[in-house]
Amino acid sequence: MTNNERTEPAATPDPSTSEVTETEPTQERVFVGTGLFWGLIVGVILALVVIILAAQNTGTITVSFLGWDFSTPLIVLILGAFLIGVVVAESLGLVYRKRRRRTLQERDELQRLR
Repeated sequence: MTNNERTEPAATPDPSTSEVTETEPTQERVFVGTGLFWGLIVGVILALVVIILAAQNTGTITVSFLGWDFSTPLIVLILGAFLIGVVVAESLGLVYRKRRRRTLQERDELQRLR
């Protein structure tokens, strides 16, 4: 049977007849969770750890980078590094999700054409 043929749902067999009709097994799609809930919990815990770490390290430090020297509270440096890490991780995750979505769409298209 091809995907272009449409089938009507199988009628319930009449108990007065002895004829047994078989129906095709239906393909059941199983959805795997995205992990959004657990990712949120881990993210909140990590954010709390970073905030506690930053709150306990409020001293001023001098940063030297390529000939520039500037003083800043350690909390600013920690939170800045954390923010840069989040942006990089989300950017890489976005690229991965786009590739994965395209692969799944191509796979669905191939299945549809078969």
